[in-house]
Amino acid sequence: MAHLSSKRKALIFVLIVAFTLVAASAFAAQEGEAGNPFVGTFWSLVPPIIAIALALITKEVHSSLFAGILVGAFFIANGNPVSAMHTMVDDGFVAVLSDGWNVGIMIFTILLGVVSALSFKAGGTVAYGKWALR
Repeated sequence: MAHLSSKRKALIFVLIVAFTLVAASAFAAQEGEAGNPFVGTFWSLVPPIIAIALALITKEVHSSLFAGILVGAFFIANGNPVSAMHTMVDDGFVAVLSDGWNVGIMIFTILLGVVSALSFKAGGTVAYGKWALR
């Protein structure tokens, strides 16, 4: 590690700062959440760690995010599977979809994915790659 480039040093510094901020926010207890034993402990970091690790291992982002959400719902429900499903559906998906701002962001993201897929299928990414090599 004696000959690290300045870009690598900057990346390592940014990663350390990001990890510190995430850890600090995860360990800060919120008012009204004191009834849950997982708030403000290391266990609040477990669902995102699981989601990121599964995404890196399996290369499937959607199923990995769903697994992270499921683990978080189990933590909120104190291990009760029925309550975890209720929490995940009612307090998670329904609450997100009932806000117009979130729905607008979801529609934009879906349309962006559709345009990207159409560009790929039409050969636009290959043409851009050939153009960029010139």
